[in-house]
This record gives sequence, structure tokens and C-alpha cells, in this order.
Amino acid sequence: MNPDDLREFVADLATESGETISEMFRRDDLRVDTKDDDSVVTAADRDAESLLRDRIRARFPDHGIIGEEFGAESEDAEYV
Repeated sequence: MNPDDLREFVADLATESGETISEMFRRDDLRVDTKDDDSVVTAADRDAESLLRDRIRARFPDHGIIGEEFGAESEDAEYV
């Protein structure tokens, strides 16, 4: 895995997820839910994590992912 390519990919992820979150920033209709651990989650959180997961799966199908909103997948992969 080329470090420069990885840095570029991560920068793109940050930009895309930031755009997803920004679209929902300070919206009056943004629903806030409370999770079982009493922390809060919004559609912005879920949408951003979904986008990140989709992009990672597309670029690195053999990698695992650990996320706050949707848990873990392929934790035994070489790269997680």
C-alpha cells in the first residue's frame, strides 16, 4: 500500500464526509437519538459513517472496518 495514495484517499474521505455532515449542520429537523450507552447520534453521524464504509469497501474490499455507529466487520483482516 503506497502511503501517498493512502493519504490522498483519507483526505478525500475527510472532504466527502465533511460535506455530508455540513449539509445537515444546524438543521431544525435533524433528529437526535440517544443510544443505549446514553450518547447521542444523528442522521449526520450515520450518513457520514455509511459513506466512509462504502468508500473503504470499494477501494479496499479486503480491509476490515470498525465504526461507532455500525460496529465492526472483518476485524481479523490484515488492515482494519
